Amino acid sequence: MRRLCFLLLLALVFPVWGGEQGASEKEVLWRFEFDNDFFGGSDDFFTAGWSIQRHGPAVASWDELKLSKPSRWIAGFVPGISGGEGLSVRRGMAFGQIMQTPADLSQTALIEDDLPYAGVLGVANSWAALNDDRLNVFQVYLGMLGPASFAEEVQTFIHVDLDMGEDPMGWDNQLSNELLVNLNYAMARKIVSVGEKRTGFAADLSYGGSLGLGNLYTYGQVGLQTRFGWRLSEGFAHIPDVAGRGVVVEPMLGGPPPGKTQFYFSTVVRSALVGYTVLLDGNTFEDSHSVDYDPGIVQLVVGTHFMRGAFGAHFTLFLSSNPVKELESSTPSWGNISVDYRF
Repeated sequence: MRRLCFLLLLALVFPVWGGEQGASEKEVLWRFEFDNDFFGGSDDFFTAGWSIQRHGPAVASWDELKLSKPSRWIAGFVPGISGGEGLSVRRGMAFGQIMQTPADLSQTALIEDDLPYAGVLGVANSWAALNDDRLNVFQVYLGMLGPASFAEEVQTFIHVDLDMGEDPMGWDNQLSNELLVNLNYAMARKIVSVGEKRTGFAADLSYGGSLGLGNLYTYGQVGLQTRFGWRLSEGFAHIPDVAGRGVVVEPMLGGPPPGKTQFYFSTVVRSALVGYTVLLDGNTFEDSHSVDYDPGIVQLVVGTHFMRGAFGAHFTLFLSSNPVKELESSTPSWGNISVDYRF
């Protein structure tokens, strides 16, 4: 019954917050993202994730879109996303799942000195204002932790039914059901840009940061980002952060010229200070499995990006420091594959 109620909640919340009509549908981008720590050679920490995203067209004003009342209120109330001053505005929506497991999947008993089994299923809605020099994004995330996330069923299906891994035996010890709410704000500013964007080789350097407040992730983060390659679009690099740990946004304005290929690389170096995360601290409102961790985390995010016509593909590798010192042999790094198409 709890799972049914949550699915009904998702069905209601997604269109209410995400209502958007009135702009050219030719510029709508649909994206599928898949994360897996298989790329890091392990099956612990951030085990896997996926999301389906819709990013609306970039338009000159929110008035060009028929937003729902809550969405219009957010667009006008939150600083930095109202548009104007040469900024385009864009809406984004995502529905996705993430899962976390300890290193030893064969144990049925609780492994107290390793990470909790945890699954999250939720929706994210973002409001962005951007041009080639600035990016501001606000995001609201609503999700569910625990058995209602269906993480156990998904991992068991992949590992056992599809014979793609070890049978995960410890899901009876997963964190309990809990409603997750997170508010995130991110910004980026261009430092320098050289070359001929859209027509030749170009490169740029940006700085940025983000804040998160909620029981999924409460954190602060700063970093530097570079892009370099051929026929770069205006804007910033695609960074496929998990919703709640970052923001879901399409940070570029348009694709390559017709009949041309866009190919570029991106590198992000960033440092975060985590104040709270239910994935490591355990359930917020009841006693549960938790682990001690270092709040300071450093990441290197390296991406390769390809676009031609309406199609785009991205491969991103997240190399992260280990916040749980007792698990020094574990590798909290993972890879992401994103595929998108503009309609």
